Amino acid sequence: MRIALISDVHSNIVALQSVMKAIKQHSPDIILSLGDQVNLGPCPKETLALLKAEGVTCLHGNHERYILSAMAGDPGYAGANFASLRYNASLLTPEEITFPKEMEFGGVTFCHAMPGDDRFPVFDPALALPKLREMHFEKPTHIICGHGHNPTHIRHGNVTIDSIGAVGCMDDGVPGTAPYAILTLEHGQAMLRPYYVAYETRHIKEIFKASGMADFCPIMAHISCMQMTHNQDFLVPFVERAQAMSKARAETHISEQTWRDMDEIFAWPDGRNTTQYWKK
Repeated sequence: MRIALISDVHSNIVALQSVMKAIKQHSPDIILSLGDQVNLGPCPKETLALLKAEGVTCLHGNHERYILSAMAGDPGYAGANFASLRYNASLLTPEEITFPKEMEFGGVTFCHAMPGDDRFPVFDPALALPKLREMHFEKPTHIICGHGHNPTHIRHGNVTIDSIGAVGCMDDGVPGTAPYAILTLEHGQAMLRPYYVAYETRHIKEIFKASGMADFCPIMAHISCMQMTHNQDFLVPFVERAQAMSKARAETHISEQTWRDMDEIFAWPDGRNTTQYWKK
């Protein structure tokens, strides 16, 4: 059995189109998407439509869970930093983003991060290993997942975790490249091989604008667009600094004013704030 694996597309339709074209050359028996199909990027409906058209089996990720919570009016997602969730909630239905949480083929478990924990820190061995030391795996267990935006291999005791990386936006990658993997299962053995495919980034900014996301949540769209064109993590440092500013102001959640103030002082790589960035 040959299984093609993708994860964390994050509505980056341009990267997904290139990855799907490359995957077809391997003639896989199954294509699995390991969660976080949507959010952050500008094209959630188009992304889901392409995955469906290509017969991709999707699993649930933490971002699908976040959007469902926003749809339900969870006050925990009221902050300005969750604007992209509300953008997705305005376009999608719960049925479109409700998927199985895990699957198993040939003794390999597939999930978003860890069975029962869609935010297990596979992206950081310094965080993951202490958690694994507290867990007990009675028999050898191989987990293949997403969540970590850069490919990562972790082994501890009876458990092996392979995180295949993010199609939509790596945190530390080469601009214009997206990872995927091919898993071959034969005679009780598994061979996982990573691949990278190039995609064109020059039109991504215009897609953000044409989609309406740049109007709906301009700062978050700016952050995501920079991440998808640079393959570097701008979201975490921006949000962490905004959270610190919000806390100093005794806010219950990040206000729109704090969000805009952070935009003015953030070290954008091109030196332009959000208003300047989206000007024609």
